[in-house]
Amino acid sequence: MAGRRGRHEFTGRHEAGYQPADEPWARSSQRGVWRAYSGGLVLTVTQVIGGGWEAEVEGPGVRDRSGVLATRLTAQGWADRKAEDRRRDS
Repeated sequence: MAGRRGRHEFTGRHEAGYQPADEPWARSSQRGVWRAYSGGLVLTVTQVIGGGWEAEVEGPGVRDRSGVLATRLTAQGWADRKAEDRRRDS
């Protein structure tokens, strides 16, 4: 997607059974990227060039992406709710 900074790919780790331990939100080494791990899902919030934030929830068989949201905290809340919904549904 054009206009996004530092996209992080998780190629192959989920298919190999990799399950990250739960970790709270923390700024990554990439500028404008925050990440958390919850229930085997990777939650990523990325600052969009031009303004706003985009959230993504990834895991085995899961890939949800928000639209552009106004603030980092709003995007983190969106990702937290999506992850909770995914855990409830499984």
